[in-house]
Amino acid sequence: MADGFAELESFLTAEMAKLSPARRRRMTRKIGMEIRKANAKRIAENIQPDGTPMQARKPRRLTAGKGAIKRGRMFRKMRLARSFKINPSADGVSVGFEGIVAHTARAHHYGLADFVGRTEAGRPVRAKYPERMLLGFASEDLEAVTEIVLSLLARPIH
Repeated sequence: MADGFAELESFLTAEMAKLSPARRRRMTRKIGMEIRKANAKRIAENIQPDGTPMQARKPRRLTAGKGAIKRGRMFRKMRLARSFKINPSADGVSVGFEGIVAHTARAHHYGLADFVGRTEAGRPVRAKYPERMLLGFASEDLEAVTEIVLSLLARPIH
């Protein structure tokens, strides 16, 4: 897959040099939107970019009932556009998380220890999260980026 990106990069470098900065920015924005959409879909399905499932969330005990276990979906709000940002420019695009969500995403992505909550006595509790790859490229992403670029390059320049 890395070879595919190298070939695409060399082709795009030559083609993008011919475009205006505004048009390059529009192209990188579309690419970023496609990458964000693909990653958000994978996060919602709890699948890592390489296609393997993410390690399941630990079951949490509810305080209300005896033996009641709460099982919820992971990363519900993390994949929303308000925290999953695209930063396009004429030179490239970055897709990532912002704010407190970035802190949480980093802990999960790299498998770090982070704040979980507080005990009834008020002491902070930290736990080590399993590594769950949130952002990355799948083979389908390269194809989608290639299609976007070719469709935008096929349009006449105004």
